Amino acid sequence: MRVLVTSVASSRRLCEALCRQPGIEVAALQPAFIDLGDFGTTRTQPDDNAPYLLQPARVFPVRPYPYSIYLSGALSLVRRFRPHAVYHIGEPSELGTWQLVRLMRKYRPGARIILVSYENVQRHFRGFPRCLRGWAMQATLPRVDMIAAGTRSAAEILRQQGFDSRRIRVIYPGVDPQHFYRRDPNRVRTILGAERAFVVGYAGRLVPEKGVDLLLHALSALPERFVLVIVGTGRQEPELRALAESLKVADRVRWVGAISREEMPEYMSAFDAVVLPSRSIPTWQEQFGRVLAEAMLCETPVVGSSCGAIAEVIGDAGLVFPENEAEALAECLRQLGGGLQRARREFTIDVQITRIMQALSDVMSWPPRN
Repeated sequence: MRVLVTSVASSRRLCEALCRQPGIEVAALQPAFIDLGDFGTTRTQPDDNAPYLLQPARVFPVRPYPYSIYLSGALSLVRRFRPHAVYHIGEPSELGTWQLVRLMRKYRPGARIILVSYENVQRHFRGFPRCLRGWAMQATLPRVDMIAAGTRSAAEILRQQGFDSRRIRVIYPGVDPQHFYRRDPNRVRTILGAERAFVVGYAGRLVPEKGVDLLLHALSALPERFVLVIVGTGRQEPELRALAESLKVADRVRWVGAISREEMPEYMSAFDAVVLPSRSIPTWQEQFGRVLAEAMLCETPVVGSSCGAIAEVIGDAGLVFPENEAEALAECLRQLGGGLQRARREFTIDVQITRIMQALSDVMSWPPRN
């Protein structure tokens, strides 16, 4: 079977995993350059060493990406590769999605189209140019064979839009366990100057809807031994730094900035808890929270707000607090911190040896029993 994977962002790991499946040939279509706003920019270059056919293609406009359409490359790839199925990672309201669905129905009418959707809020596209997205969604949904919803909440939105529930599958995004697994935390904790602290970690965009300000308020309500490590960049960083100063916690915050995917598991392992404190806004709720899954694979406790799909992702594997409630977040961290403090106080090998040596000293000072 020939499968065409299309996405505005890199789909390399997915394509490589599909290539390992018997009887599957893979091609990928991605923008040569696109600006994803707060998610950064993406550039795609041809790669002769890839185990699949990779086609970069020009798009316009390059921002905002929901309105981007392919200027070249898409049709030629479809004609050359002749896919049996398309796995398109993109919302039904994106103009590029409409374009690809229309192209497939015209030039490969027998191919099956699976659309991947994470949208978990009901959107109303009023006014120009937003009305174009509403039109694209109405034109797209009746023409796709199946939708792979990223979460159950995304599946529910599709049902509310009238999409046949029998054609919906919930497929969570995958995290590679061969990359995300428990590492030695000591190097990173030393770099952070937090060898004996309770290290609270955040990794992601620094934008208002991610709720990093809540983390700073929670930190201000916690004892000095709690430190916060912020991995990532974004337009809210100056405001967050100022907030840390005003809350008098700046000396307990470590601003790491952007790090590579290769470094992330070591940081995840160095954290005593990973927190995703997202808050809902009218056009967005947390759609998955990949950092939570990555942290779980690194055996790091997770805490998240009740925003969007976070509670679904955490399940019974961590703690969930009501979104926008900093004190509730602080209480979750107190619970985790108390458990870790007790374990370090009572259950380490060093504590065991100290107590054994004290017991030996005591017993040797007593007279022998008859």
